[in-house]
Amino acid sequence: MTERDSQARLLKNALREAWIVAGVWLLALLWTVGYCWLRGYRHAQDCWLVGLGLARAPNEEIRTLLGFPDWVLVGIMIPWLLCGVFTAWFSLYGIADDDLGEEQGGADGH
Repeated sequence: MTERDSQARLLKNALREAWIVAGVWLLALLWTVGYCWLRGYRHAQDCWLVGLGLARAPNEEIRTLLGFPDWVLVGIMIPWLLCGVFTAWFSLYGIADDDLGEEQGGADGH
């Protein structure tokens, strides 16, 4: 394999990994912000989100699960745990182990 092919494969794998990480990050962000906004705040009774059952109504009590408000557990703690599991799995099995080339000598400083 030529050096050009090796660099092309390295770039292809790096871009694939970057898109996967960015996608998971965006998904976690949208879920966390969206869910916490819908369930962590009380919305007006006539709001269409309350009518669909997506948002918390003014008279609805905040429940606790495992000592946390339900919106904190489902909106923050569970996504945090899932992102941690994904990070461990992706770092072990999802990232390509590409050859980065020869290490340059360190005699010249940096």
